Amino acid sequence: MIQMEVRPWMTNKEDGIEVGNIFYGDKGYMVINGYNDYKTYLGKNREPGPARKEGGDHYKNFIDAVRKRDKSILNGPVETAHLSAGIAHLGNISYRLNRTLKFDTKTETFIGDKEANAMLTRKYRPPFVVPDKV
Repeated sequence: MIQMEVRPWMTNKEDGIEVGNIFYGDKGYMVINGYNDYKTYLGKNREPGPARKEGGDHYKNFIDAVRKRDKSILNGPVETAHLSAGIAHLGNISYRLNRTLKFDTKTETFIGDKEANAMLTRKYRPPFVVPDKV
């Protein structure tokens, strides 16, 4: 289940963050503070798990890697960005259709739902066309 909550303007600080994300899982949760660090807490006792504090300009890092054609210098794999951005898109599709959807992560399509699948892409205008096979 994915749930997104937006609280603009004045909000309480949860786990010390004002702008960020909190992801809850079956083994614990992850707190992302702003754009540069995260902490994880595991189990009922909230034992500290993996964490990272990193500065830097992620956009510049991405552009540098594209220009050098060298993905080994990326701060993180492109696939991670694809998956994390995809979660927001899936939530928006569900919201716009006002219903629960089932998504097949292997085929990256909705199960038995042509209307939802039609919202996974759009008609591109030349010359910005994405080929069928990339």
